[in-house]
Amino acid sequence: MLAKFLDKEESIIRKNVLKMGHETSQAIEKAINCYKTLNLELADEIIINDELINKLEKKIEAECIQVIATQQPVAHDLRELLADMNIAKELERIADYAVSIAKIVQKMSSKDTEIEPEIIEMADKCIVMLNEVLVDYAEQDAQKANNAALKDDEIDEIEHRLNDKIFKIIRSNPEQAIESTYQLWVIHQLERMGDRVTNIAESVVFLATGKVVNYN
Repeated sequence: MLAKFLDKEESIIRKNVLKMGHETSQAIEKAINCYKTLNLELADEIIINDELINKLEKKIEAECIQVIATQQPVAHDLRELLADMNIAKELERIADYAVSIAKIVQKMSSKDTEIEPEIIEMADKCIVMLNEVLVDYAEQDAQKANNAALKDDEIDEIEHRLNDKIFKIIRSNPEQAIESTYQLWVIHQLERMGDRVTNIAESVVFLATGKVVNYN
C-alpha cells in the first residue's frame, strides 16, 4: 500500500518537474526571440511568466519534503525525491537567466545593434540540451544524461570565441561599448544556463544510479 502511495506521489511530482522544465525551455526560447527582435512586450511577458515557474519550484519542494517527512522513503524513492528538488531548483535558476536577458533587452536602446549569430547558436544549444536532459530525467537514463552534459563544452567554446570577438570590437570601436557590453551580459546568461543544465544531468545520473558525479 505504501509503495503504491509513493508511486502516485512521485508520479505527480515528476509531472510537475516536467511541466516546469517545459515552461523553462519556453522561457529561454522567448528570451532569445526577445533579444533578436528587441521586443519589449515579449520582455514583459517573460518577466511576468517567471512567477509561474517560481511557484512550481516552491510547490515541488513542498511536495517532496512532505513525502520525505511523512513516508520516510528509502533507496531509489528517496533519490528520486532529492533529485526532483535539485532539478526544480536548477530550472528556477535557468528561468531567472531568461528573465535577466529580458531585462537586458529593456535596457538596449539601439535597433541598429548587430546581433551576433553565434549568440543565437548558443541559445539554441541550451534549449536542445535542456530538452534532452528532461527526456533523460523522465526515462531515468544515466548514459543519455551523461552524453547531453558533454554538450556544455560546445556552449563554453562559443562563449570564449564571442568574448574575444566582442572585446576586440570594444577596443576598436569604443562608441559601441555599451551595446557590446549588453551582448556580453546575454552571453554570460546563456553560459550559466549550460552549467545549470549540466547540474540537472548530474541529478539524473544520481537518480538512475545512485552515483554522485560532477561534470562542471
